[in-house]
Amino acid sequence: MQSRETIWILGGGKFGLRAAKLLRRLTPQPAIVVIDNRPGPELTKGLEGIETICADAVDWFTKNFVAGAYVSRVVPAIPQHVAVEWLKAKLAETNFLVKNLALQDELLNQLPNPFRTGPGQIAVSYADFLCPENCPEPEQTCTVTGEPRSTPLYSYLKQFKLAGFTPVILRSRQFAPGVGGFYPEDLWHLLAEVEALPQQPLLIGTACKCHGIVDGLLILLK
Repeated sequence: MQSRETIWILGGGKFGLRAAKLLRRLTPQPAIVVIDNRPGPELTKGLEGIETICADAVDWFTKNFVAGAYVSRVVPAIPQHVAVEWLKAKLAETNFLVKNLALQDELLNQLPNPFRTGPGQIAVSYADFLCPENCPEPEQTCTVTGEPRSTPLYSYLKQFKLAGFTPVILRSRQFAPGVGGFYPEDLWHLLAEVEALPQQPLLIGTACKCHGIVDGLLILLK
């Protein structure tokens, strides 16, 4: 029986390496696995004593994050919306067809500091400045400005009706200063929410208190 906390870090670049080092220091005897598509010597540099897997992080995650997978926490550290990519893969395995939806420009005006990263994806943030990488995400105030923070972004997105889209939001939880991720049960709950909303335009988001990313999806019964 495994008892060590197991943490998967998707991406072994600057942010993945930082997450691995911080979580190893803050977690009692963790089993940390870093997945990155770079070759062995490049991937293992700076990660001595940590298990590394050379593979495409999203492909590996969609294949290995299944019911019963032994993992305690997941830390995405790649420039992809991991939750959405996993959702699309899981839905395609069952009775659903998944269609990406373009997000119209009018939607941008309803989101804080939006930045379009693709026809169907928008990054959003309360900050119009570069946040420190070790932000501890304080409860009430912004680390940089010291001013009161408004409604956490994950709550703002979840409660807001955006141009006919139904929002379904995964909260990114802070595991260390500047290190966000999610628990397995959070992702399974997200999947259940989405499966219960066929035929509706969905805004699927992952967000912490200040930053997030959203995709437009429509799921159809086969």
